[in-house]
Amino acid sequence: MIVLFWILTTLLAFAILLAAQMRMLLSIVLRRALAAKFGGKHTDTAYRTAIYDAGRAEPASQHAHYLSTEYPKPVAHLVLARRVALVAPGLLLIVVLCGRYAFGVI
Repeated sequence: MIVLFWILTTLLAFAILLAAQMRMLLSIVLRRALAAKFGGKHTDTAYRTAIYDAGRAEPASQHAHYLSTEYPKPVAHLVLARRVALVAPGLLLIVVLCGRYAFGVI
């Protein structure tokens, strides 16, 4: 049981870190792609808003629509990273609490 607990804890921690890394790198890459297409710097707030809107139900801006049509796979990876970043910390908390109170591992 101890080995299973530490394997699950390590995998969930790795998933959280990987999701954070994916979100940061994809955000930078997609903002630079927007800057190359529409001009300006990749730090503009319009490009940050487009990254926020990308992968949502309906793209609100022209930039977000461009990302959704031109770069569907990176946007899909960004959506997956968002989901993992929301779900994995809760699962890690459940695993730690189960390890502590149900199985007595910690």
